[in-house]
Amino acid sequence: MAKGTLVLLRHGETDYNLQNRMTGWRDIPLNETGEEQARDAGSVISAFRFDKAYSSQLSRTFNTAALALESAGNQDYLKTQDGEWDIERRFELIGTNMGDFTGRNFKTDPEVVNFGRAFDKPLPGGESDKDIVERVQGFYVAEILPRMERGETVLIVGHSGTVRAFDIVMGFATPQDEKSRPDKARAPNAAPMVVEFNEGNVTQRYWPGLDLPNEPLPQRTPKADVPKTATP
Repeated sequence: MAKGTLVLLRHGETDYNLQNRMTGWRDIPLNETGEEQARDAGSVISAFRFDKAYSSQLSRTFNTAALALESAGNQDYLKTQDGEWDIERRFELIGTNMGDFTGRNFKTDPEVVNFGRAFDKPLPGGESDKDIVERVQGFYVAEILPRMERGETVLIVGHSGTVRAFDIVMGFATPQDEKSRPDKARAPNAAPMVVEFNEGNVTQRYWPGLDLPNEPLPQRTPKADVPKTATP
């Protein structure tokens, strides 16, 4: 039986995170705390031998992946001949485009606070949650499920919106029922989430080092329920 493993985490902290600012596609780098969080994640991911590593196209995700892999101390086989980390940057893993709200405070800006988010409602000049779920879904079907069916171990470093989208695509949450998310909040910075597969089907997920319950197989399986949409 092919037992695949997906390790998924959000990037480390940035100054925009500290300031409660909507980051979106703006390429805000890790701050010192974020770099340290990424290195700390290395002690968790050292338990795995990755066949493939992905990040979004933004520096905060790529550098989180690189720092974590370096800190793990046992992943050098993923380096290229020139000593660089072989991390594939994918547009599909980028977070939600915040459009006109980019850089604005999501807790205190009246227009942002009162906007009234909905799953299929785009932000002004930006994207909806539905847009990012469809983007992640295409990547998941085309790239991740085949690797899980082969029994590979894969690392993905993305954004808060990316993690939420994977929750929906893998069946751990629905657009209508955010209460099914165990943290009920934004994904924590640089906290690895491990999802185990058997023959390409999700069996459970857990968060090493976090006080969150392990979760068994979701009520629906991604292979049966995720339509095969094309990646952008």
